[in-house]
Amino acid sequence: MVEVTLKSVRNFILKSVSTSFPSGKLSVIIGPNGAGKTTLLKVIAGLVVYDGSVCFNGDCIDELPPYERGVSYVPQNNALFANMTVWDNIAFGLRVRGFSEDYVRKRVAELIEMLSLESVANRYPATLSGGEARKVALARALAVDPKVLLLDEPFANLDVETRAAVEQEVMMTVKRLGRTVLLVTHTVEKAIVNAEKLHILWGGRLLFSGRLSDLSTVEVPEDIRYWLGSVIEVDGSHYGEGLCYAELNGFKIPVHCVSRLRKFKRVLIPATAVKICRKGWLRGEIVSVRKSGAYFRVGVRLGDAVIYAVTPIQLRLGEVVSLRVSEAIPLGE
Repeated sequence: MVEVTLKSVRNFILKSVSTSFPSGKLSVIIGPNGAGKTTLLKVIAGLVVYDGSVCFNGDCIDELPPYERGVSYVPQNNALFANMTVWDNIAFGLRVRGFSEDYVRKRVAELIEMLSLESVANRYPATLSGGEARKVALARALAVDPKVLLLDEPFANLDVETRAAVEQEVMMTVKRLGRTVLLVTHTVEKAIVNAEKLHILWGGRLLFSGRLSDLSTVEVPEDIRYWLGSVIEVDGSHYGEGLCYAELNGFKIPVHCVSRLRKFKRVLIPATAVKICRKGWLRGEIVSVRKSGAYFRVGVRLGDAVIYAVTPIQLRLGEVVSLRVSEAIPLGE
């Protein structure tokens, strides 16, 4: 297994990024569009020019071409070969590397079974659904047994039902194989709950790198809190089979059930999970307002905490509003 370390990596987007990604674990990189997330993956894969160093287990690989780095990169568009069947797409990397056909057949069959692709094995990419194509791209990346797996927005552009199914299957596969995995996303979503380490990129700069339980929005600029959301202390918590929630001001907020975070005193409330409405069960005062295109990003004070939300309604400072919170992410003690 491989620990990936970046030392003062910089180029046309990244600005002296230094961090590490733990061996055999899932690390998640989040940030808005244009933050440099895809560029960071391409630096590790050796696909773009950069200054600084990329090291695997302490050995710097900057002089190695992409095909010698032991990295598999799954881009946002999947990059499947349109003229090949699903089976041949998955087998492609193995055949290029000169493996025997017996081994290729065995390895491809394993991955097709692992990712439940039996029904589409002989079809072409143009006939696949978005979720099926995403799983084929993952299978092709895993076929060559990479040291490091790079996933760029693996759940983007999928409908809600397909996204949930593909996300669960990908996460189970990643954990089962025990590979070092870097996953990029631009939304604060359930995937970050599974991360051993979280990284926040903003404008090419690394603003946070650490465990989810160490996250505090107080440490990041206000612009980013409008996008990321709010870290608040809750009055209580409950963890049960399929039923997890936090208590706040006498109300229950659904949270993602995470086995390693059975006890938690703090939660992250994404701005997208907060809705300002007349029948909301929380009430607070507007303390900040910023226009963002057709929407307004607002901060609402609830006691000692400020919760951030996005709304199409123009609100005034000092105005008292009601709001609902649809979900939260537990952060531990």
